[in-house]
Amino acid sequence: MALAIALCIVVICVAMTLWLRKTVSLQGKILTDLSKRIDALQHASRLQQEEVHEVRSGALAVGAKVKDLIVKIEHLGDKVAEVEYLDPATRMYTQAAKMVDAGATVEDLMRECELPRAEAELLVSVKKSHS
Repeated sequence: MALAIALCIVVICVAMTLWLRKTVSLQGKILTDLSKRIDALQHASRLQQEEVHEVRSGALAVGAKVKDLIVKIEHLGDKVAEVEYLDPATRMYTQAAKMVDAGATVEDLMRECELPRAEAELLVSVKKSHS
């Protein structure tokens, strides 16, 4: 009887050992799979960080370019104003346009800006059609 009990204990121990080995093997495979997934996620994270850095750098470059263009546009505006001021003909038409905006008549333009009647009438009609 003791031999039968010892044999049962040995069979149970062998079964438990086999079951533990299988469990440990399965857990090892799970750990290996998880490790591979973690590596893949870390790689994807590094790629995304690089992309964010590239986008940020690009945005900064675009911002600098926009600032540069704003400065150039302001400079061009100053140049246009300077040309208008220096060119007597342009200055005369600029003054006439301002007068029309203020409500001047064709006769006012002819007298103050020395414009021919046709040009004064044209300027008044163009200004009225745009308002």
